Amino acid sequence: MKRITTVIAILLCSAIGVAQTKKSNQQAPKDSVLNRIDSLFQITNAWLEQIELDCSLKQRYKLYQTDNIYTLLQLDTKTGMIEQVQWSLDSENEGSVTINNDDLNYGFGHGSGSFELYPTKNMYQFILLDKTSGRKWHVQWGMKTKERWIRRIY
Repeated sequence: MKRITTVIAILLCSAIGVAQTKKSNQQAPKDSVLNRIDSLFQITNAWLEQIELDCSLKQRYKLYQTDNIYTLLQLDTKTGMIEQVQWSLDSENEGSVTINNDDLNYGFGHGSGSFELYPTKNMYQFILLDKTSGRKWHVQWGMKTKERWIRRIY
């Protein structure tokens, strides 16, 4: 009886060892496939981040005409920053001045195209709209420093 019990115990131990080996061998291909899938996800995410970066940089800045033929407004459509651009056939009269140097996006990073300028009937005044949140600002450009300003519309 002891022999039979010993033989059965040895057979059970062998069967358990074989089962564990087969289970380990089956697990290895699953881990390999999961590692490949994970690698593909990482590569795809890197590509998507690059595409998003490329798209956000392409139309970030926009120029708006004013009724003054020598003056344009340059808008950073990502941050809401505005510069008044003066051009001339005389290079001494060309340049730009800042109307709004504050990042109105507040670090949310909505991307390019978030801000848009809309002219009013007054040639010196525009409305700046944050198209993602609906916030608005009254913007005025001018030749003198005190004539250039921006203020929030509530």
